[in-house]
Amino acid sequence: MITINDVAKKAGVSTATVSHVCNNTRYVSDDLRQKVFSAMNELNYKPNLMARGLKGGSLKTIGLIVPDCTNFFFAEISRAIDRCCFSMGYNIILCNTDNDSRQQSSYADMLISKQVDGVIIISSDYSGNDIDKFKQYAVPLVIADRESADKSVNSIFVDNEKGSYEAVSYLLGLHLKKIACITGPERIISSNQRLKGYRKAFRDAGRAIDERYIFTGDFHFEGGIAAFEYFQKLPEMPDGIFASNDMMALGFMHRAISGGIKIPEQISVIGFDNTQLANIMLPQLSTVAQPIDEMAEISVRNLLGQIEHTADKVEKVVLDPYLVIRDSCIRI
Repeated sequence: MITINDVAKKAGVSTATVSHVCNNTRYVSDDLRQKVFSAMNELNYKPNLMARGLKGGSLKTIGLIVPDCTNFFFAEISRAIDRCCFSMGYNIILCNTDNDSRQQSSYADMLISKQVDGVIIISSDYSGNDIDKFKQYAVPLVIADRESADKSVNSIFVDNEKGSYEAVSYLLGLHLKKIACITGPERIISSNQRLKGYRKAFRDAGRAIDERYIFTGDFHFEGGIAAFEYFQKLPEMPDGIFASNDMMALGFMHRAISGGIKIPEQISVIGFDNTQLANIMLPQLSTVAQPIDEMAEISVRNLLGQIEHTADKVEKVVLDPYLVIRDSCIRI
């Protein structure tokens, strides 16, 4: 039987260091942490198996990894997942990565060492290596709000291209002259899918795209402000805006209104997500709604199916978004 002493010898570290890595009880440098996990992988060492056995084979705990708790979409879906888990007798460990790959990797190691029953990753874009870790330790896993590139992993997400296509098609139907797109970072899959929908709507309408009116934001409120300041320097301000998430749409509106621009009289704005802030902002934000509660419930039920061995096939669930027109956009 492989012991903690074997791992320590293989990694060239003390048994205390191995213990701290496994239990996340003290800071260990990335270099030493990697040596320990490499040794554990090579020796096929599973930490804390005895502790799990003493607890009856289940901790009734789910790990939840999110990239940014300050983004209202992630806050709302985290709350929905927590509510769903609690109703089914499970607790969650919430891990906010601040879009930092090293932080996410550290949380992945911690969740494995804590022997959680399963993990839901929401909108993680540095998840490849971490997915491999969870798979190696046979940790049940669901990717939410993203289509997983790993076809062996269950994923629950919205049809981003369809949602943006419907939003931009609506703006095109208003016969606006300059419809701009505030897209998200290129490394994020959903951002690219929403930009693809923007382009498809123009193509199907027989309209040419002026690439100057595509601004790459950061999915934050400040990204919308930066987009306004960028568009303001162009020969003509856009009269229509499709923002790839509500936070950037709201940032754009805030900066536009403070600059004396009337919305929707001068610029129609549509976001994406339908967070609670969309209803609070004045004028209220038109947006593409994601079915947050449905995505959360399906993700949890899918994960519990793996944990409780009632589901034996990989699922990819694509949910339909829908357009909500409010006061930030001229109504047809």
